[in-house]
Amino acid sequence: MKRYDLVIIGAGMIGLAHAWHAAQAGLSVAVVERSGAADGASVRNFGMLAIVAQKPGPELDSARAALEAWQQIAAGAGISMRRAGCLFAARIPEEMQVLEECASAQGHAFELVSGADLSHRAGVPLQADLLGGIWSPDAWKVDQRQAMAKMAAWLQRAHGVTFHFDTEARAIAGNIVETATGAIHADHVIVCAGDEFATLLPEAFAASGVTRCRLQMLRTVPQPATWRLDPFLLGGLSMTRYSVFADCSGLSALKAHQQARQAACLANGIHVIACQEDDGSLTIGDSHHYGDGAGPARSEEVDQLLLGELAALAALPEPEIAKRWIGCYAHLPGESALVLHPLDGVTAVTLTNGQGMTHGLSVARGVIGTLFGSG
Repeated sequence: MKRYDLVIIGAGMIGLAHAWHAAQAGLSVAVVERSGAADGASVRNFGMLAIVAQKPGPELDSARAALEAWQQIAAGAGISMRRAGCLFAARIPEEMQVLEECASAQGHAFELVSGADLSHRAGVPLQADLLGGIWSPDAWKVDQRQAMAKMAAWLQRAHGVTFHFDTEARAIAGNIVETATGAIHADHVIVCAGDEFATLLPEAFAASGVTRCRLQMLRTVPQPATWRLDPFLLGGLSMTRYSVFADCSGLSALKAHQQARQAACLANGIHVIACQEDDGSLTIGDSHHYGDGAGPARSEEVDQLLLGELAALAALPEPEIAKRWIGCYAHLPGESALVLHPLDGVTAVTLTNGQGMTHGLSVARGVIGTLFGSG
């Protein structure tokens, strides 16, 4: 029976990030994935590398380091990746004040955009009553629907990583991972199972206080070829969620306005992001319900709130919704990542802020460096 330096459980973003850094360090690596391909939070997202949303300091440094790794991986694996940029648009004076403050802050390359120039910056017609916005080039778009599969194939082809797909890890006993098809030996095991806490190490996860965030998203039919939204498009509800705005003095007035006028959106954790995929469809989201039993079943009310917030920013030529889905990720208030060492030779890692695409490669580099003295 072959023994590996490292066995990783989970072939989503965090698992593959660890596999890449471990392979870079010269380790023999095997990845165990219960499905035929990653099908969790790693593919149920916007494909957004949100460098623009990070507060200057460690957060921004982490995102920029992950971006450098993404660029290497995308080039090698043939993953579609483009510098989309990000446009925050303001509908009310309170939003515009926050954007104006943020535009002058240090650490980011923000450009203040007038209401008359918003549509030009977006690449599509936006609503005429918008007051203005800020634009940044520092948001990248990857094809989230295919990135994990392409990355796994490349890791296997170019870096010698062994994959066991359609293989459920049932238990970890010492240096042995027991699977449905047999045992795999490892010097170390890293569990990267996202928000799936019940199967492996449930006591360790329960003691950590980690729970789940459940979110709701939609995708339209392809838009006309002449309608192309260049950047990620966001509105005022995003300004009270992202740390890049945290130090703006106008934030308190904006929060008060939202509590008075957008209570339903706040109750459902909604902030709207829209981005256009390579096939012309528009991905729209999202809502946030927290807790192990987070949120109701798919909610038509949430869909309508999301679509209403987007309609206040832009009218879609083809508004028909082609797909609706639910995503989940691990959540731990006040923490961006959870790294546990529940057993000798076993580490569990999950991102707990919903930004695995943006920070996962940096977190994995730190974990591999700590465990194996690399990087």
